[in-house]
Amino acid sequence: MGKKVGNNIRSQLIHVLQSYREKPYLPFWGELFIILQELKKEEFKTNSRLLLYKTKDSAPVFYQPDGRFCISVVDFNIFLTQEEFIDNLLRGRFWPH
Repeated sequence: MGKKVGNNIRSQLIHVLQSYREKPYLPFWGELFIILQELKKEEFKTNSRLLLYKTKDSAPVFYQPDGRFCISVVDFNIFLTQEEFIDNLLRGRFWPH
């Protein structure tokens, strides 16, 4: 599996996503960027993939040591850059449960 990311970072990420869901007209890209920078610092300390959360379909979402995000679905993994991950979140994909 992977090491769980700190509760503070996870809760910040989920809070920002919930705020966006409730008020999609508010800008939140900057907040996400700051949270994702914190993830990079955390990953640098541990040098292992970090479990961020599970999606509504129970697919785990990880932050990889190579700087990509990994969504593990049943038969394969989806790897995304930071920008691709944020774009997918904006489109309502890979939301936390």
